Amino acid sequence: MHLGGLDLNLLLALDALLSEKNVTRAAERMNISQPGMSAALQKLRWHFSDPLLEKMGRRLELTPRARTLAQPVKNILFEIRALTNGAEDFDPAKAQRILRVCASTYCSDLLAIPVIRYLGKVAPQVSVQFDDLFADTFARLVDGQIDIAIAIPQRLLMEPANFDGPLSSVDLFSDRLVLAVANDNSAVGNTISFDELCELPYVETRFAGQTVSLSEQALRRQSRQPRVMAWFPNFQLTLDAVAQTGVIATAPEKLIAMRGAQRVRTLPLPFEVPDFEEHVYWHPRNDNDAGHRWFRAVLQLAAQELRAGH
Repeated sequence: MHLGGLDLNLLLALDALLSEKNVTRAAERMNISQPGMSAALQKLRWHFSDPLLEKMGRRLELTPRARTLAQPVKNILFEIRALTNGAEDFDPAKAQRILRVCASTYCSDLLAIPVIRYLGKVAPQVSVQFDDLFADTFARLVDGQIDIAIAIPQRLLMEPANFDGPLSSVDLFSDRLVLAVANDNSAVGNTISFDELCELPYVETRFAGQTVSLSEQALRRQSRQPRVMAWFPNFQLTLDAVAQTGVIATAPEKLIAMRGAQRVRTLPLPFEVPDFEEHVYWHPRNDNDAGHRWFRAVLQLAAQELRAGH
């Protein structure tokens, strides 16, 4: 089908190029060759009489014309997909789909195995890609580069991205931070005061090396802080350090119960940190996507296992 000389099949390529700002990644996203995507870009440049992507140093950036096209093209494609999705019932046993999820390594550690175990039983041709949270995770969600983000609500405040409206969300599970101590750490008894905590070697988790955790935020409000020996990018490395050295740290109770109970014991924190709630976030354009709704239910089933203590 053509409209004004434009092959509408090229809209998919245009969306991929404007989202990825990279010909190779756009080709991978559409599962075509890099020369094929380069040819599509040349056709699009001719049609719009605009380079669309231009070099800025080592990167490609959108031209002003491309920026005006990005969201309308995305909206058109989502409307077309919505028509298709609404016309068919979603059958997980027959569906072929890849769903992209951004979550902390902590959430992936808790949820990924239950999810793929369930997919293997009921949806053998549905795949899920788990990736770490990025500094621009919610912008990627709005842009359509990912399908779902799993995060605490406070993370929304950490991104300066301008959303085109509120995101849809649902509660997934809650957890609390506790003090993690190696089982053989004789320097720590069955209780600990805040002053004693400040005298002990301490490590902190700072996601991706930059996102400050809830415990670190709480410690900054205290009149005194422990001396941090090291920062780690995820709780798994933090718990390994606790188990193998004399350091102590804060970590989620559910993760310790699943991964570290044989090596690490827990104590209540001697400072105030509220429990935290992990939410599933998605763009409202996927509210009525039957496959998307089904997968959100799969995530909630996996979270139910956590609540049941499995």
